[in-house]
Amino acid sequence: MGRNPLVMIIDEDPIFRQELQAMLTPARLAVVADCGYGVEAASLAEELKPDLILASIEEPIARAIQTVEAVRGIRPNAPVIAYSSSTELPLVRQVMHAGARDLLVHPFKVGELLAAIEAVMRTVPSGGAAAQPQAAGTILTVFGAKGGIGKTTITTNIATAIARDTDNSVLVMDLDTRFGDVAIMLDIEPAVTVAEMAAQVATLDRATFKSALVEHSSGVFVLPSPKHPNDWRQVQAEDVKQLARFASRMFDYVILDTPGAFNDIVGAALEVATQVLVVTSVDMASIKDTSFILDVLESEGFPDERLFLTVNHPNGANTIRSADIERVLRKQVFWEIPHDSQMTMATQVGLPVVLARPKSRAASNLTGLAGKITGRDAPARESKGFLRRLIPAGSRN
Repeated sequence: MGRNPLVMIIDEDPIFRQELQAMLTPARLAVVADCGYGVEAASLAEELKPDLILASIEEPIARAIQTVEAVRGIRPNAPVIAYSSSTELPLVRQVMHAGARDLLVHPFKVGELLAAIEAVMRTVPSGGAAAQPQAAGTILTVFGAKGGIGKTTITTNIATAIARDTDNSVLVMDLDTRFGDVAIMLDIEPAVTVAEMAAQVATLDRATFKSALVEHSSGVFVLPSPKHPNDWRQVQAEDVKQLARFASRMFDYVILDTPGAFNDIVGAALEVATQVLVVTSVDMASIKDTSFILDVLESEGFPDERLFLTVNHPNGANTIRSADIERVLRKQVFWEIPHDSQMTMATQVGLPVVLARPKSRAASNLTGLAGKITGRDAPARESKGFLRRLIPAGSRN
């Protein structure tokens, strides 16, 4: 190799990432990226094309291993040197099976690290890596043809459940162009809005974007809607698509909350989505509007396999069953959310019900929905599901 290798560091500990960079300085090794586990690692590997990857293997071990596998898929010719505080044989086997060339025992000395780097770089073949599928997380759009049917409540609860119950990073973008309520429901004070980020998406960098986000106590990151609807006037649908795709290269899940209407922004949120939760309540107006929208999407050739019909029961006074809705909409119900007064009580205190009333019927149901979305209800396929989210085949335009 005619130049010093470009290095990428994957470690959940930002302080040790800095220490590791200092170890590499005497050898004039350039660190082009450092990050934690997850989709951002795969995204940075594709974008910056490192020649060498240094990866910490600590808890959560499964996520660390999955991240190494994903990065190896993006940069198959870039050797991975892993390091871990554990020397247990099963872990060593996992790390080597994931594609690491060497495993150092942490803590290690500078000399050990540099010797390992020199050894693995001698084995690197000439020529670059073949083009790989783009690394990106799941973009989940929560959509409904009518307002007041609980879309934002569903959005904030499943986002919270995913962040709480998995190691996945989650971002909620509030795209409600009329009454954006994500910030209110999570009781956070917005600093920068979706509209402001969309306006500069062409020149946006990761650091600027991350600094604009508000982190909820649950671990969910939020990019709120503007306080005034007029702020949306300068936002183009294409900017929203670019912003969502940009975010999906930094977060495992990007959840888009949309208004109860159909406009260019909603169209962009649907077009960019990996999955769409189509929410309807059980009143006839909501079912009628949902039927119309489903017909429109079908006529436009929108992939039916991306649409997941979700029925919300905002009150207990109804006689319409899921079977009736399926017959009218000609689509199978993916999920049904029961009426629970605890949902309203949680909303009034500015907390998702999965946090405020974790033992309630609604919390259990919405946690189940989050599990369905992430694949946690199918443990045997968990690893493949994670990799599919990192590199979703055929799901990007």
